[in-house]
Amino acid sequence: MIFCIAMWHFETGVFNKWPTFTEREKLQLRKKILMFSFFLMLSVIIWFLNALSKNYNTEIKYPVSYSKFPQGKVLIDEPPDHLLLRVNAHGYALLRYKLVNRPVPVNFKVSAFTMNSMADDPTRFYILTRYAREQVSKQLPSEFELLDILPDTLNFHFARNIRIKLPVKAVLDFTVDKQFTTKNDIVLTPDSIWVTGPDVILDTMEYMRTREMNLGVLSKSFEGKLIIDSPKYINSERDNVNCSVELERYTEVVVDVPLEVLHLPDSIAIQTFPPRIRINATVGLSKFERVTPSAFKAQVDYNEVLEGKTRLTVKLTRVPDFLMNKDYNPKSVEYLRTEK
Repeated sequence: MIFCIAMWHFETGVFNKWPTFTEREKLQLRKKILMFSFFLMLSVIIWFLNALSKNYNTEIKYPVSYSKFPQGKVLIDEPPDHLLLRVNAHGYALLRYKLVNRPVPVNFKVSAFTMNSMADDPTRFYILTRYAREQVSKQLPSEFELLDILPDTLNFHFARNIRIKLPVKAVLDFTVDKQFTTKNDIVLTPDSIWVTGPDVILDTMEYMRTREMNLGVLSKSFEGKLIIDSPKYINSERDNVNCSVELERYTEVVVDVPLEVLHLPDSIAIQTFPPRIRINATVGLSKFERVTPSAFKAQVDYNEVLEGKTRLTVKLTRVPDFLMNKDYNPKSVEYLRTEK
């Protein structure tokens, strides 16, 4: 601190008087400043080299990998990928580590240690790292003397590794061009695949999804491959499935369907006006002949008569799911009630 203040006063005084110096005096002053700077830098280098020649106790963050898990088990909830190591090392070795900072990860062989299970969860285990000091020390550079490992406990969450077959669900985004419709449902080949992974995850899964794909506006049938979107820890037997979306032209259809009366007593007769309703819809050409009156069910409820209503509400209770843009009329009908 005193040296810095002195240097500041020296430089301030020199540069305040700089314009009054002759060229010869300026040259001599430059030489003195250069000489001073050289010895100052030399002193710093000597001090630095002297500091590096000493040994230090310090903490370093060291990468770690894990292997040799218990047979039939799969690891979930990844343990830390770095350990904090307290080491004693030469200053040069520490400097080299800091500059390169790409050490080979320590391989932590889990099955080589006694694993203690948690009292409240048999799928969770822990290892005390003090018992791993010898194994870790052998894998460190020879210049490092291992003193301690942090954290003092490594926690592992294992699950039973199982194999099951799950259906595949296509995640597709598309619209169909005018005058076209899809002929059938999306077809996947195969429609189910074998997967392996932790039982705690697979037991909750109902299907495997594909990665989302946007097909835009389709004006013709689509054939392609969809990539399986495997969740973390889950491995599938295949990476993709074949996908088919078949299109066909559609046409309009009109059907007259007779009305049925719900909750009608045996002693009462009801005549509706009109006795039928007309259904308008569009349908793919391949399904046109399947659109018959028997494919529909239209009903009114006698309980509305008991409520004093003058018109009965018409409800469609059965409609083929392949129909599009369906509508029907009338939505309500008049009626005549008679006793048998």
